[in-house]
Amino acid sequence: MFDFKTLNITDEDIAFVENHFGFEFNEGQKKNIRYWDSTDIQACPGSDKTTTLAAKLIILANKIPKSFKQGVCVITHTNVAVAEIKSKLDSYSNFYFNYPNHFGTIQSVVDKFFTIPAYKNEFKSSPTIDNDSYYDMIERAKSREIEAAKSYLSRSKNIEFLGVLSFNKANFDVSDDVNETEPIVGKHTNSYNTLLELKNEILKKGYIKYEEAYSIAFKYLRENPQLKELFSKRFPLVFIDEMQDMETHQSELISYLCDGTSTIVQKIGDINQSIFNYSSSDKQNEWRPKINLDLQLTETTRISENIVQVVKDICIAPQVMTGWINPTPFNPTIILFDDNSILDVKDKFGELVIQNNLHKGKPCKAVGARLSDSRLNINSYWHEFNRGYNKRDFSNINSFLENAKNLSLQSKNVKEVRKSLLSIICKSLRLCKVKHPVTGFYFTPFALYQYLNSLDDLSFSKKINDNITKWITSISQTEILKREIETYVSDLLETLGGQVNDDLKQFFTNPELEATSEKVENRIYSFATNGQEVQIHFDTIHGVKGETHTATLYLETFNRVYDIGSKILEFIISTERQRTRQRANDAFRKRLPLGYVAMTRATHFICLAVHKDRYTENHKTYFDKSSEWNVIIL
Repeated sequence: MFDFKTLNITDEDIAFVENHFGFEFNEGQKKNIRYWDSTDIQACPGSDKTTTLAAKLIILANKIPKSFKQGVCVITHTNVAVAEIKSKLDSYSNFYFNYPNHFGTIQSVVDKFFTIPAYKNEFKSSPTIDNDSYYDMIERAKSREIEAAKSYLSRSKNIEFLGVLSFNKANFDVSDDVNETEPIVGKHTNSYNTLLELKNEILKKGYIKYEEAYSIAFKYLRENPQLKELFSKRFPLVFIDEMQDMETHQSELISYLCDGTSTIVQKIGDINQSIFNYSSSDKQNEWRPKINLDLQLTETTRISENIVQVVKDICIAPQVMTGWINPTPFNPTIILFDDNSILDVKDKFGELVIQNNLHKGKPCKAVGARLSDSRLNINSYWHEFNRGYNKRDFSNINSFLENAKNLSLQSKNVKEVRKSLLSIICKSLRLCKVKHPVTGFYFTPFALYQYLNSLDDLSFSKKINDNITKWITSISQTEILKREIETYVSDLLETLGGQVNDDLKQFFTNPELEATSEKVENRIYSFATNGQEVQIHFDTIHGVKGETHTATLYLETFNRVYDIGSKILEFIISTERQRTRQRANDAFRKRLPLGYVAMTRATHFICLAVHKDRYTENHKTYFDKSSEWNVIIL
């Protein structure tokens, strides 16, 4: 019988993955690759933890015998992380993305193995697990009783949107959070009965929001305790990447499934980079790793040692971290601005980057915690910054076609126009409860196109290709397009075994035009001086997590307090005794992880932009005398 714990990882195995990735693993990484028992692995920024995990998976794929019928489960927090590991695995990804293995987000594990089977067991159909669809159903629900319940919740609980209510994971009562244990209002009140009826009705129709999938999973597991043992038998080995980003209900589900079983669970992450839950006051969601000092990844190949010495303690849990030696180090710099010079911050940063000849390496980025919904935000430093977005889901065909028309006018690239037209067909099929015959999920534009092209009868793929091409060229002829698309949808429904219903009729006849909420992306600011140019990429801190920059500009923004001036600088100048108290303070706990992530992206140079009003005499005394920091006043 194959036993993971007895795996012998040889020097030849290590050499094989080193050749695959083109670099040598350090001793800490090698210890991780050779360890095959349950453990928590704390990994500092830039320690190549994802590459180390990929190396373990490659070696394992070569060692698992073909006779082994159990699977390996690899869990990440986001689809971006899934794609990153998949790219590192290269051809080995095929092994992990096929039965009996599972590779995906924690949401995919919950949906596939528990929520969807539970729903099918009770309602004999597959659900739609999607926030937008769920919220759309909430918005559509209208009755005198619902309005009375909304009014009551607004007055008594300060809740304005019923979409925030969830069946909780503990007892399936209607609560204001999936992790709550008490009902939102008394269970014998008219308001509670109205809310329960509304949520049950939406559930029966097959609409579930993401977090509520966990409540259904917990309920299913309580009713079928044998599933825990079955999961353990199916997956004797589980890897969890970015463990620090798991929310309470996610980490509790993992614990429920794996604790007390023979399953080997390796949790990998950095408790100091937990930024996806930073707005929550619920400390339960914090990962508290059981530190095994031999297995911690403490060497960063990203950050130079002089930056490491400045930033390594600006975090919730100080950790050992060593960087690479830069023979010509650049001091971290504070740029002080006022209301009249705030727009000059990005130029000063660009000037410093070019002056130090750092504009020819990896990207240089300006990052902040808040967008344009606060008094000081990323746009305050560059008014033209725009992440860009385009709303793609609407309640009627008129809005879809108006959006497609706008997209065609903005760009000669027809990719988005094509996607918008395919979305009309997918929306129509969803309204008629028609799902992919193979996957059991509702069609996406890509899945629909792929499915029609897979059919033996090639006329289906030819017809949709011909139609889409014709519709793109006649995108301004709205009424003609509506008739042609409606006819095509009717024919497709007949082919897929669906029927036209009232929801679809309303979709085609509703004349109301919804706002398209379009904005053109504008993220890169170009600064030039003395014939040299640097492109400064603007983004949120959340958006750059996991990235490596040559230089990073950390912008002060406002969220109840000014994060850098009020908290980060204050923390830097504090004594260890003061820092211990600050780490226990909620205001600091919410902002230290964001500051830590922002300041651990750069290989060579970091800048902090702070308003002069928040640069106190205590700050001045510390930083002006520091040999580790530079201060520039605009």
